Amino acid sequence: RQLITIVAEAVVERRLIDDLKACGARGYSVGHVSGEGAPGRHLLALNGPSVRIESVVTDEVAQAILDRLARDYFERFAVVAWLSTVQVARGERF
Repeated sequence: RQLITIVAEAVVERRLIDDLKACGARGYSVGHVSGEGAPGRHLLALNGPSVRIESVVTDEVAQAILDRLARDYFERFAVVAWLSTVQVARGERF
């Protein structure tokens, strides 16, 4: 399975969750985070924390989510995403 991790500005949290589910994700976890990247301190910190959304999904669902992010988010919002291959107990649930 793939663990997809998305870090985004909080204003798109609900929309991202809806899109993950529409792409086939069966569940997700959300955490409010802060941090700093290559360009320096996250400028959107004034609008509140960023969110980290994680979901364990199949390869096909992971690709659908990445395609949706590229199409609808990357150019318009502060969003970054990555995949990690994971082993999970009860893999059929994902």
